[in-house]
Amino acid sequence: MIELKEQSSLKLKRQDLPLDALAARIGDELDTLARLSAEVQRALSLCHFADHTDPTAIRGLQGIDRITQALEDLGRLMAAVSGEIPNDVKLHSVPILSRLRLHELINNLNPSATTPKAEASEGDIQWF
Repeated sequence: MIELKEQSSLKLKRQDLPLDALAARIGDELDTLARLSAEVQRALSLCHFADHTDPTAIRGLQGIDRITQALEDLGRLMAAVSGEIPNDVKLHSVPILSRLRLHELINNLNPSATTPKAEASEGDIQWF
């Protein structure tokens, strides 16, 4: 895994990131996370909890709604910010993208990535 990250970092050293495109992609990623959060919330609502579930646990689960709303708002904010950034502002990609651990996220945020955005797939459920 480390070798893969180092190889992808080597590729990124020669790239600049257009800030407006990066901001737009961050907005898209936040929207995706908001949809995933809403799906988790719906899935939990279908679960049957004990009759005497601790109120603290219920309040904790209700926090998912807050997370979903915040992600939706931040996604809209980043989309608006990307429209206000001049096209010629660029960032060095290595210091920015090298902070990320998820290879898929690096590809999703890198405007010059040629790999298509990964889609969620249905399949076997694996509990971690």
